Amino acid sequence: MLVLLFTLNACNVNQDNKVSDNHITLRVPDTQFMGILPLYVADEKGFFNDQGIEIQWIDIKGPGEAAKAFFAGQADLLMSTFANLIPAELRESGYVKFLLPIYESSERPGSYILVRPNSEIKSINDLKGKTLGTYSGPSQKVYALIVLKQNGLDEPKDVRLVQVSSSSQIQGLFGGAYDALFTVETYGSTAIENGAKVIDRGVRTKYISDPFWLGSAVIRSELIKENPEIVDRVLKVFSKAVDYINKNDKEVRFILSKRTNTSNQVAEKCALYTWVPYPDNKDYSQIQAHINLLKNEGLIEKTVDVKNIFESSNEE
Repeated sequence: MLVLLFTLNACNVNQDNKVSDNHITLRVPDTQFMGILPLYVADEKGFFNDQGIEIQWIDIKGPGEAAKAFFAGQADLLMSTFANLIPAELRESGYVKFLLPIYESSERPGSYILVRPNSEIKSINDLKGKTLGTYSGPSQKVYALIVLKQNGLDEPKDVRLVQVSSSSQIQGLFGGAYDALFTVETYGSTAIENGAKVIDRGVRTKYISDPFWLGSAVIRSELIKENPEIVDRVLKVFSKAVDYINKNDKEVRFILSKRTNTSNQVAEKCALYTWVPYPDNKDYSQIQAHINLLKNEGLIEKTVDVKNIFESSNEE
């Protein structure tokens, strides 16, 4: 479901977003989503402060509301995916540069199709004639359609999709609003902890691509021109946070539980994504293949050259 969207409103650079005395304040919707774990870790461990960045968290729980806040100029950093970001890039090429791509891997499968404990559904093929729930928004619908297609199922002919808010998806499954749920972490592990049965795990890596590149952060190109150091500063924060995540699993999962209102039991066992502060040519090639797939499936108008949209910075 994630991924990070990072940008600034130029008219607020010296007002709401203070860029003075080498200091910057960024407003971030607190969606309690696992995809922004590096931000939570950086906040908890003081990595933002080390780079002269202050984060102002905005209490917004749903991705839809977070997007509205962002586009209304009320937030500077937002979670998103390539399925959402590429159309924005196509509408205004060069408006932003991409940073910090993120992926799900088969080693850390974090996407599921789940059913109720007493369900007779045993596999994706058994979904024919059934309903499949997923959280709201175009990106998850896009991925659900690809998964169904890879299993020979068409929507709505064979399977009807039902989209609900992120916070309602588990309740919808157990309440009978749909027969199965296509979801991601931490919702997947939460549902399993409450008795849901797994009919397929690692769905996105199995049927779409492995690794499955979800999305990335993006930063406004104009801001880079005005503040050339901002890319290095932000990437240093991300790099330090990702390194901390890789080396301090137990504490990171405690932070995940604390900041996303997830139970300790779920936080201790759920799959984590992988964040890449400094992607290499292999990463770019895989991301390009993913974006090309979105184009081939008719989910975006045309593809883009990945290396042209990503902003690079030298790793220390």
